[in-house]
Amino acid sequence: MFKLKSGLLSGAVVALFAVSATSALAQDSKGAAAKDAPKAAARAAAKSAPAAKASAPAGPSAAALAAEHEAMVKAAKIEGEAIFYSTAIESSSKRVAEAFFAKYGVVGKYLRISSTPLVTRFFAEADAGNLATDFVLLAGSVKAFTEEGLKKGYIESIDTAGLPAVQSARFPKRFLTGPTAISAIYPWLIAYNSAKLKGADIPKEWIDLLNPKYKGQLLLVDPRVSEAYLDLWALLQDTHGDSFYAKLNEQGVRRYPAGVPAYQALGAGEGLVAMPAVPAGIQELKDKGAPVDISIPTLTTGLEMHAILPARGKIKHPNAGRLLANYILSEDGNKIFNDDKGTVAIYDTSTIPKRYSPPKPENVNRKDALTKLLGF
Repeated sequence: MFKLKSGLLSGAVVALFAVSATSALAQDSKGAAAKDAPKAAARAAAKSAPAAKASAPAGPSAAALAAEHEAMVKAAKIEGEAIFYSTAIESSSKRVAEAFFAKYGVVGKYLRISSTPLVTRFFAEADAGNLATDFVLLAGSVKAFTEEGLKKGYIESIDTAGLPAVQSARFPKRFLTGPTAISAIYPWLIAYNSAKLKGADIPKEWIDLLNPKYKGQLLLVDPRVSEAYLDLWALLQDTHGDSFYAKLNEQGVRRYPAGVPAYQALGAGEGLVAMPAVPAGIQELKDKGAPVDISIPTLTTGLEMHAILPARGKIKHPNAGRLLANYILSEDGNKIFNDDKGTVAIYDTSTIPKRYSPPKPENVNRKDALTKLLGF
């Protein structure tokens, strides 16, 4: 079981899960050879592969990609495990770690933590030369994180990292940002108590929450817990103006310090609606028998989960970390990672809300104004 090191960020609520109790650690003498194995195998495959025709699309051949993947798997098995920090919901991280182990026999261990503590923790470890994570899944603060990480040499751009899944013609290139690749979209939605709200009483759009029938029944998550919340509130301000917030506050909203306690209170009947919520967080409670469900507005934005690679020279399991990233960004792995109601996988965006608006990094500059409008 992965143990947290002393001196790291304390007070954060985290969950840690090891897929297998069996040790799969590599011997130090094998580590150096493992790091070089993928490049050597890829070069050999490139030499033996037939020359591409002039009409073929640019990029590595299928044979070269297959050889790179095979070598990566071999090297990852020597390292034995991949540790990743994740802001994804518990069920998503657990599910993909289990599938990763089942497919490759490489242990997946994850630390679930919200975006702000994750960023703080990552740089504290990296500055101390003791980076514990081999891969990062981050939603919120992504632009600042990647800019600082690249500047300090703590991360490498995923578009030049040579991941076979990303180089494949199947990968939807619109989700490749350069430093990162988007692995999931979690639209912000409305959560409601399904035992108390039925049919026409279920709110369909954010503006519906201003209806007097919800007075005293709205549970609001503190946006300061993650900058990712700001995109929704900025979108609603841009769409409905400041009057939306004035009327929302007149509804007598109840404020909660984070999403989980708000959603739990919703399931306990302490309100009719909790906002905003992401699909997997509500599904997790629903699976445990809580009377909660989701309503997906046509106009919304969302969390976009970014896959980020720490620099190979800074981490303990570079090949296993890259293999895990490759798996989550592959078509099969991405489907497993996003197997929650309302979550959008990058290979199938048919369920994305009709008026979905992507997050805007500049919305972070509106944090103080939006927080004040919400009464926090």
